[in-house]
Amino acid sequence: MNLVCPNSPKCPIFNGILAGKEYTASVYRKKYCEGGEVAFKTCKRYMANEKFGSCPPNLLPNSSLSLGEIGVKYHLG
Repeated sequence: MNLVCPNSPKCPIFNGILAGKEYTASVYRKKYCEGGEVAFKTCKRYMANEKFGSCPPNLLPNSSLSLGEIGVKYHLG
């Protein structure tokens, strides 16, 4: 079982796009990135990357958009 999301090395949420919002970033990392396989598979970034092969850099892990809406909004697959 993976403990850390395999996308974390290239993930801007995991690696600092939320500069100045360290508490928020740490909550996202603990809940989605470092929470084990069950946790990161609920991350919209992970799901978008799995479905479309890429993920918009500003998509948050807890986005309320469905994968279909993400695809339309960001012109993915």
